[in-house]
Amino acid sequence: MRRAAACCLFLLSTVALPAQDAAAAAVLPAPPAPLDNAEFRARRAELARRVAATTPDAVILVRGGDKQADMGPFVQDQDFLYLSGVSEPGLALLLVPGADGGLARDELLVPPFSRFAATWNGDFLAPGGKTAERTGFATAGNVRSLARTLDELLAERDGARPVLFTLTEPAARLGSTPGTAADAAKAIADDGFDGRESREQMLIAQLRKRLSGLDVQSLEPMLHPMRAQKSAAEIELLRQSAHIATEGIAEATRAAKPGRYEFQLAAVARYVFSLRGAGIDAYAPIVGAGPNGCILHYSACSRQLQQGDLIVMDYAPTLHGYASDVTRTFPASGTFSPAQRKLVQDVHDIQQELLAMVRPGARISALYAKCAQLLLARGYRSDHGPTHHVGLAVHDPSVDVLEPGMVITVEPGAYLRDQGMGCRIEDTVLVTADGYENLSGDLPSAPDAIEALMRERGVVEVPVGLRR
Repeated sequence: MRRAAACCLFLLSTVALPAQDAAAAAVLPAPPAPLDNAEFRARRAELARRVAATTPDAVILVRGGDKQADMGPFVQDQDFLYLSGVSEPGLALLLVPGADGGLARDELLVPPFSRFAATWNGDFLAPGGKTAERTGFATAGNVRSLARTLDELLAERDGARPVLFTLTEPAARLGSTPGTAADAAKAIADDGFDGRESREQMLIAQLRKRLSGLDVQSLEPMLHPMRAQKSAAEIELLRQSAHIATEGIAEATRAAKPGRYEFQLAAVARYVFSLRGAGIDAYAPIVGAGPNGCILHYSACSRQLQQGDLIVMDYAPTLHGYASDVTRTFPASGTFSPAQRKLVQDVHDIQQELLAMVRPGARISALYAKCAQLLLARGYRSDHGPTHHVGLAVHDPSVDVLEPGMVITVEPGAYLRDQGMGCRIEDTVLVTADGYENLSGDLPSAPDAIEALMRERGVVEVPVGLRR
């Protein structure tokens, strides 16, 4: 971490200078390249193989995210991004498994070219060979022909239609979970002044109305286990994403002083994320000082830091869509009080025991049980799960039994609400052939190492008392 911190210190302290030579500019490394189109095509072929193994006559439809109603950054639906690598709104893809289990049809559907849209937002993909070549799909058609194409692909043959495989569960957004997405969809459906079904269920209802007797099967049981197993290229993006998160939190830790604000620490970290070429946040920044550290998903970030505050900082970026998830706990004063030190040391020790359990064949459920046991033995409550899968979502599709190539968090936490302080220590961890690699382990987590980090000069100085 020291060498990485020194590099970050140099690059941050030089970017503000009016002129830089090539050597100084080279200190800012280019971010890793996105995944190759061949990897996305291989995923589509594997999905087709899995579907064909259970259903010989099938069509696979996956729609991407809709055009946004605001001017914020577009975030592609995770399952569509996983299969296509394309992050533009209003798309769909159609796959038809062949008799040999390969891809008889591999088509990306995009909106037609619009000069008006290009003037305002840039050139998007358009139907045709150039888009197919650029994205790695066999063909690229017009998404406005989707209904007609489905009529043809799903037409009755010998008294039966092919089976349609598509996504049936409410899509979890980047910083969400499948459960949160399902709850949000249910709330809309149950709202007496709204009542809409989820986008996924509306698609199914419309297709069944259009094509009588259509058999629709959920694609998630085929697709989501694939997402749990990361390729070498995905692992490298997750490794880099986690490293960027550690640099940002390290700089925020150095910047922490009484009188500053939670949002200022988040801003310091975001500055580092952006300099490193990261994408949008993996989730809303959590910077909880004092009692706010006991609110598990606190995101207001409005409190002014007090001398006796313990700060829980949970913040990470994405990189080419891949999220990391890192948390550290540190004192606003730069020095732990005896009570703060005990809490952080306890959680640190618990995390080390949980990390030692991570290996192929270990179970997520066993980590849950062990964490609860260790917390209770030290007199704490078990307030949340200590692990989840990470990938294109900060809460990626989960499986219980760990295998090499899976990426999870290990994040025990203890919260003393009556004392106005909490602690969580979280790392993004790769399951390897014989154990684990802590992708964010360079960031100090033990009390002595945190205090040493806080004695270092911060590269971004936020004036004390600066108001929003």
